[in-house]
Amino acid sequence: MKHGKILVIEFENSEEQIYQQIMELLVSKLSYKSVHYRKTDTGFVMNPYTRTVIDGKGYSIFLTAKQFDLLYFLYSHKGQVFTKEQLYEQVWGYDDVTNGKNLTSFIRKLRTKIEPDPDNPQYIITVWGVGYKFNEEKP
Repeated sequence: MKHGKILVIEFENSEEQIYQQIMELLVSKLSYKSVHYRKTDTGFVMNPYTRTVIDGKGYSIFLTAKQFDLLYFLYSHKGQVFTKEQLYEQVWGYDDVTNGKNLTSFIRKLRTKIEPDPDNPQYIITVWGVGYKFNEEKP
């Protein structure tokens, strides 16, 4: 089994040119594609490598594996609306969904963990009659 290495470097916004030069050098010398992870001001920070979420005050938000998967999937597709069926297929891998109410409950529990006011969500938005999306206006 071949084990790779992961390089994690944190750059300040003022160091964008250095970041670009390093990425170009690494990509030109290696036969691998780079994966970019950027911290954002969403009120929480998601780290897909450690599968952790930190709120705006620096406290860990404890999510189940599937809660993290759903949040990360929606966040990675900001503004795109997904039906319940599409979310089940993409996050859980189910092709056939018999009861969409389970997802409604699941999202409600996720909102209680990440939203400042779960009754007025600003991150995971319900698109009535269609499904859900991550607010494209959030960075």
